Amino acid sequence: MKFIISKYHLLIFSILLSGAIYIRVWAAPLSAGPDVAQFWAFATIFHSHGIDFYQYADATDGTFPFWGWGYFYPPVWILILGLCLLAASTSQATELMVDTSWRVAMKVPIIAADAIIGCLLFWALTGPRWRRLLFAFLWLFHPTAWFESAVFGQFDAVAAAFLLASIIMLEKGKNWQAFLLAGLAIMTKQHTLMAIALMVISVIRNIDQKLLIKFFLIFIGVIIVISIPFLLTGNFISYTKSILLSADAPGYQSHIMYAFNGIGSLLTYLHNTLGWDTEALFQMNIPLLAITMIAAVIFIYLKRITPVRAALVGLCLFTAFFYRINYQYLLIYIPLALLIAGSTTYWSERIVAVGLAMVPAIWVWLSNTGFWFYYLKPMALETLDMFEKIGLVRYGVPDYAFLALALTIMALCLAYVLGAFLWWRRPLPVSATRTLNTEREV
Repeated sequence: MKFIISKYHLLIFSILLSGAIYIRVWAAPLSAGPDVAQFWAFATIFHSHGIDFYQYADATDGTFPFWGWGYFYPPVWILILGLCLLAASTSQATELMVDTSWRVAMKVPIIAADAIIGCLLFWALTGPRWRRLLFAFLWLFHPTAWFESAVFGQFDAVAAAFLLASIIMLEKGKNWQAFLLAGLAIMTKQHTLMAIALMVISVIRNIDQKLLIKFFLIFIGVIIVISIPFLLTGNFISYTKSILLSADAPGYQSHIMYAFNGIGSLLTYLHNTLGWDTEALFQMNIPLLAITMIAAVIFIYLKRITPVRAALVGLCLFTAFFYRINYQYLLIYIPLALLIAGSTTYWSERIVAVGLAMVPAIWVWLSNTGFWFYYLKPMALETLDMFEKIGLVRYGVPDYAFLALALTIMALCLAYVLGAFLWWRRPLPVSATRTLNTEREV
């Protein structure tokens, strides 16, 4: 009977996975954001200049649809884009159009990452199988994941997949695999450092020091192996600039509907509506983030916070205090929040984690999601009637609605941090502490 039930639940999951892939594959050729066009240009430059790519990453030549909109990411994504262009070698993109072949080619790896995250959640969660199905479903059909991966074309799901896999491996005592995946995560999106740093602090006491050094060398080795080719021809300054510097300096958010840091949204709203000069206050975000991260390191070490909670704390602090949070950044913490929500024995933690995971989905209905189906040619105007019926075509939403959403996300982030430090202490069902104490070989 147990085997039959297992096959039954596996069948349901397969149906859910197929449905989630279908709705993404359907939307991929019909829609595109500006990044899809710009990614085509980055891939073209990479094919032309190879490992000298970062010398041209500032997007200041005529190839780029959006002049000056640079590449501020580690190399993994440009390597993926290079492969995508091989599959769409005759494609073109401008500020007015993106070939369908390129839309599909560059979104396929992101859609695959979405599917992998769903599989990881279904595999890693313990307890009743209906719970595995529920939380895998919440990811696979998450409006934010669908929008970013299949519509807008942002690649944060790739980094999220590496990060989630790393944390699951660490929780299960698969340490060298965890550190290897952590290296891939940070070389895909540098923001994952906030999660990885606190994740490592959470296990320092439990891993033999010699082994910890080996695991750290694996992590550093991944970074070095991926970075060195881009540094061989003297690109150190341009490479470092692209990875370590933000694309935007601290300042007012434009437009506020795309701003998801509560402090930044509030300061911008006060400036736009009341005329207050609040720009100087943006400078406090980085010190606040640094102070809270240092405090988090101390709390996590002293209170033995579990790796997955520590990682989510890092991403919550980043979301709450970094001066510019784009919508796609939220995608990295959503799988972790769902993993915790499906594992914890604390109802209060489950409520906050589900809130963290699902509240960002509201934005898909606040914004004009249908716009991205006719923003660039070829347009898919035939989809607008359907989107209008389900509320995805919307105009004139006031700025205070987006401000309220950003402040709600910030409040949930801070609530989770406080809860993790003060109340939620019992290990999650998949616990690293049971295996890491006895780990003695790579």
